[in-house]
Amino acid sequence: MRTARVIPMASGVLVTALAASLAAASPAAADPPDSPADDSALAEFHEQELAWAPCTEEVLQGLECAGVEVPLDYSDPDGERVTVAISRARASDPDRRRGILLTNPGGPGGPGRVLGGYYEGTRVGEVYDVIGMDPRGTGASSPRMDCGNDPVPVYPRPTNAEISEATREAIRYQRECQRAQGGLRPHMTTANTARDMDVVRAALDEEKTNYLGYSYGTYLGAVYGSLFPERLDRSVLDSPVHPDGVWREMFLMQAPAYSANMDRYTAWAARHDDALGFGSTQEEVYATFEATSARLREEPREDIPGLVYDSHAFDFEVGQISRYQQFWDLNSDYLGYLVRGEPLPTALASEFEALAEEDEEEDVTLMNVDLQTAVLCEAEWPGRISRYHADAREYREEYPYGVGAYWSVPHPCTFNTLDRPEPPVELERDGYPEPLLIAGEFDANTPYEAGVAMAKRLESPLITVAGDGGHGFYLPGGLECVADPVEAYLVDGVVPDDLTCQGLPPAEMGTQPEPEPDTEHLAPMREEPVLGGPVV
Repeated sequence: MRTARVIPMASGVLVTALAASLAAASPAAADPPDSPADDSALAEFHEQELAWAPCTEEVLQGLECAGVEVPLDYSDPDGERVTVAISRARASDPDRRRGILLTNPGGPGGPGRVLGGYYEGTRVGEVYDVIGMDPRGTGASSPRMDCGNDPVPVYPRPTNAEISEATREAIRYQRECQRAQGGLRPHMTTANTARDMDVVRAALDEEKTNYLGYSYGTYLGAVYGSLFPERLDRSVLDSPVHPDGVWREMFLMQAPAYSANMDRYTAWAARHDDALGFGSTQEEVYATFEATSARLREEPREDIPGLVYDSHAFDFEVGQISRYQQFWDLNSDYLGYLVRGEPLPTALASEFEALAEEDEEEDVTLMNVDLQTAVLCEAEWPGRISRYHADAREYREEYPYGVGAYWSVPHPCTFNTLDRPEPPVELERDGYPEPLLIAGEFDANTPYEAGVAMAKRLESPLITVAGDGGHGFYLPGGLECVADPVEAYLVDGVVPDDLTCQGLPPAEMGTQPEPEPDTEHLAPMREEPVLGGPVV
């Protein structure tokens, strides 16, 4: 099964690449049929002693790791138990330590222990014990969600026959997952992950937690604050989801955002026609890409390691490339080989071959698609198949690049028949400090309007990253105009007003020497897509 990787880009931007993020019906009231256990019922979990030991995985070297026992079902704390894996990087200045910073990289389904070590050398790493966590069902947490079957296909621009095929595949995937792990899936929810976070807080003997979440992790953080307002101190929500879009509506916002990036990119490519040869006007550049997509539909390439490269791969990849303006020059050079139908340079092909041969089972950063689907099924999805098919026909015409019509076709959760123990949590901020939010103007994972809506819902300041299609903006090596206010907030408690930060500028042809092909920026885009666009 192909899955996706969380990779820190050369620019320092966190990209959860070629995996889905978020989608569907509006949240309902927060009270489950059987109320979750209170603190007295969870005392044994809160008072457990953690057995810390050096993490064994290479990417986690220098961190401590431990397992935290939590109930599988919080309405039955005496029932089955599961283990949540966490990592810790201790505050480098213990005299100034101000507690723990729980983190989440997004997804849903993204393992998070790797984030424990991301903030070494920052002001945040000086004063916080940074806690990475593999949410229940993924990474080193147990039991791990694994349906043992293949994910559904990704068709940005499906034919009518492919819409029908995608529908059948969604039914097949959902039935197989329910058969394989139907007893676990209803408990793999955002609310339960938030409850796990609170057990982690208590087991670490902390009165309150601080929090930093990316993409889907912003929703998780908002859910935690809604459930445990008295236990949340400072929180940063980077690239927020829409508070009223859980889940399909949120995902449908991605396609227009990709189209906005395509308009930016094709206009830039037209200005550099002398170097690229894609066309001297935006219309000509689009025509070039349309012709390439049509050719690859008829004659897919089989010389690109890791997949049969057809029109769907091309449509998806061009949409991805359109987002990252700082790499437009290098990625356009790569696209040129596809447009002209030429073989890739040996060095570039070798890099892609190495990516295709990686041992995914040993990579602790891989997105767990089965867990992701289980979490997305926490909300109701529309039931009328005709609605999905009509949306798919519209989206394939209006938004053919990037995720395109992927989220328009029936999703596995459309066919979910498992009981939902509780509805999604209704987000509110009542009793915890205002968080700090960050949103990119052209982010296609969690589009900008989602960040605006979340900031309004939580009555919180928003840092707008202007002119940038990235996703996840606070990381070491990133934009100073993001890092400075975030660190002033987390470390010093300075709550800024709304700010605008200029994002990374578009590349200009010929400004970066390239003695050898530079492929790091392509790695997130070269994993075979499994559940839609970059996620959260």
